[in-house]
Amino acid sequence: MESSEVYDHMAPKLTGKKEGTFAYLTVRDRWPKIVTKLVDQLTCRRKEYAEMFGEEAEDDIKSILEKFSEVRYRIMTDKPLVYLTGGRGGWDQYLTENMTSDLTNPDEITEKLTWFNGPWLLVECYLYQFIYNAFAVTRHLKEVDYFEDSKRTNFNDHLPQIEEASRFLLKITAENAPVHELFGIGTILKMSLWGNRADMSLTGGDNNTLKMSAMVASQTLSDFVLVDDIADLTAKVLAPLLTNKSKSRRMDIVLDNAGVELTGDLVLAEFMICRGFADSVVLHGKNIPWFVSDVTQRDFEWTLSSLERAGEQSKKLGERLKERVANGQIRFECHRFWTSPHATYKMKTDSPDLYADFETSSLAIFKGDLNYRKLIGDRDWDLDTSFEKACRGFAPCPFFALRTLKAETVAGLSKEAVRTILEKFDEDNSWMTSGEYAVCQLGGI
Repeated sequence: MESSEVYDHMAPKLTGKKEGTFAYLTVRDRWPKIVTKLVDQLTCRRKEYAEMFGEEAEDDIKSILEKFSEVRYRIMTDKPLVYLTGGRGGWDQYLTENMTSDLTNPDEITEKLTWFNGPWLLVECYLYQFIYNAFAVTRHLKEVDYFEDSKRTNFNDHLPQIEEASRFLLKITAENAPVHELFGIGTILKMSLWGNRADMSLTGGDNNTLKMSAMVASQTLSDFVLVDDIADLTAKVLAPLLTNKSKSRRMDIVLDNAGVELTGDLVLAEFMICRGFADSVVLHGKNIPWFVSDVTQRDFEWTLSSLERAGEQSKKLGERLKERVANGQIRFECHRFWTSPHATYKMKTDSPDLYADFETSSLAIFKGDLNYRKLIGDRDWDLDTSFEKACRGFAPCPFFALRTLKAETVAGLSKEAVRTILEKFDEDNSWMTSGEYAVCQLGGI
């Protein structure tokens, strides 16, 4: 494998240093907005927390607000990153790995490792770990999911779309359904894909209600899928799984957002089991609140119990999913790797237990923007760089990326796709960050 220095020259890591880039605007605008919304939320809930926990809750709130005020100032003035309180989450190591010299003063890590100049993926993960730590060290608010309201609102705002997806799944997987066993694969996968547009970190924490359902999008937005490897996935991975039932057939879905997107991923998991492509599905989420809307264990359990709100078909789906969970066919796991700033190719050395687990998987599906950024290292690749090269040897099993583009990094586009995009947008990179374009990419084969 080529050295990191070679890759840094070939495809530099994204940073917020260059004005006008999406990373720059994220650091300048979106991150302070997210912190400000949390400040507003805490302020509004002061009385509620005081009634729940007594006067001591006020000390917790003051502690958090002071830290948020400080971090917002440090972001907006591009101060160096500092070590996190208590060294939680392995962050002392992560920051040290990115130092340019061995400094002992935690307030002077280096000029390079600032909010704008540091690697974007590292700094963005640092922000969410900082937010978590601010709550984790309190006495009464350590268990609070400070993003919970927005995730619940996103689910409730999409109830008709959730019912639509449930109805379609139950119809095509009914015992008497007159359909071929491969029927519906493309639609189900693209429903999961387009649900990824409902990403609340993109809006700075504001709700993101989909105007077009994932079901409709799966049928009408094919021209916006820049790479579509679903046919290859079906031929090379899924179809053989139907005939090789003696092999352990476990699938993994690395989740992204809660709300309507998670319901689409649950539809995908149920489809794979019901159609016989998988004996079990492992869902991988986050162990702490992350990137505003990412799925935690609590979100997963709440969603299963709340599907009945969407309608009769969703209620039936929820009951079926609960049975799958009870008998072990669907499991939810959350490994620390998913909240680390490491690119996925580092999984083998950073989290060998997780990598070994993936080696036993028949297929791993990576959902969304953050997981894709980790897959290709959050670098400024030439658009036609092969997906395999950008993933830098990560291949414990066949894997499939379903991602709507919301960051200025992508690889594996055909020369035709590159030409089409450049003819339409020229040097305007808005297509990479709007969520309007998508990729369905197969790797690990």
